[in-house]
Amino acid sequence: MEQSTNQSLSKSAFDRGVDTASDSLHQAIDSASGAAGPAIKQMTNSAHDTVNSMAGGAHYAAAAISHKGEQLHNLQQQLTKNTRSQVRSHPLMAIGIALAGGVLLSWWFSRSSRRDES
Repeated sequence: MEQSTNQSLSKSAFDRGVDTASDSLHQAIDSASGAAGPAIKQMTNSAHDTVNSMAGGAHYAAAAISHKGEQLHNLQQQLTKNTRSQVRSHPLMAIGIALAGGVLLSWWFSRSSRRDES
């Protein structure tokens, strides 16, 4: 009977030791979590600010590209209008330019195909 009393006292002391160590670890974790909380919050805010800055830059770039696209579209329309006007006012010259361009392209492609065969 005395042995069972010693065992229960040992077990009780062991349980208290485990509980004490566990409580101590929980306090250390809570303390570390409390200390790390502001740093994590600051890092999170910094990450959000970076993402917002990148998104703002992307929006600016998209707006600039859209604006340049509109300018290029207007330039294309203007060049098409001017070309039509020139072709209508000088049809024989337009045919001559087209014919000369076709001959030059044909000559260029035939030379490049001969090089490829060699």
